[in-house]
Amino acid sequence: MVNRPIDAMAELQNAFQILIKNWILAVPTAIASLLAGAILVFFFAATLASLFGAGMLSGERSGMAAALAGGGGLMLLLGFAVIVVVMILAQATVMVGAERVWQGHPPDLGHAVSTALGKLPPLILLLILAGVVFTICAVIIIIGWIAAIFLAFFYMYTVPAIVVGNEGVMQALGSSYRLVRANVNASLIAFLGIAVVSFVGSIISNIFLHVAVLGLVVWFAVGGLTSAYSALVAVRFYDLLRSLPAAPGVPRTGPTP
Repeated sequence: MVNRPIDAMAELQNAFQILIKNWILAVPTAIASLLAGAILVFFFAATLASLFGAGMLSGERSGMAAALAGGGGLMLLLGFAVIVVVMILAQATVMVGAERVWQGHPPDLGHAVSTALGKLPPLILLLILAGVVFTICAVIIIIGWIAAIFLAFFYMYTVPAIVVGNEGVMQALGSSYRLVRANVNASLIAFLGIAVVSFVGSIISNIFLHVAVLGLVVWFAVGGLTSAYSALVAVRFYDLLRSLPAAPGVPRTGPTP
């Protein structure tokens, strides 16, 4: 295991500065957070309506009641799937935009959205694979959650490898694993930085969650900013680490910059 030098803490600070100067990068993930909330409320309400209808009919038409209850469950599952796709698409959009910003160009959200949409099929495949793995991990409870964190760490560069490195799903998974394995210290700092910012953002959002309009505004702003910061960090470390000379015995990852 070889760790090559990179000023990880400085890059985390640079990501904050980049985000402040290019706050528009937070717009896609902020909108996605708002849409996710609206979608969740809609499908949750539809599910409750189905369950209520099933309860009303349970004594008279058990078959119809079961169908309504099942439909409510499917509605909730569909809502969750839509939310996940919306969030990963927004994250991919910010990553494409972040790539341009790190290279010194102004953010171009139009180009970022079109590029992210073009990467939607492999991103959905990645979500399916991740869902299967994390479901298995959740079933195993404690050991599973430890394994889930371990997997999230080693595959933290998978989405950047797809949307920026133009790699397929399996190739991106392998690239992310090799990058993290060859740069454990820098990747761990990046991973912890993302986790801390996300945790603090969730605390702030929960504090204002029950404050009518203000809670919605805070959720919109904080959700967008934390997601954008995560994308900035992931893309930056992916670009930096894959551009370093490969260590002996470790294959080079991604195309030559």
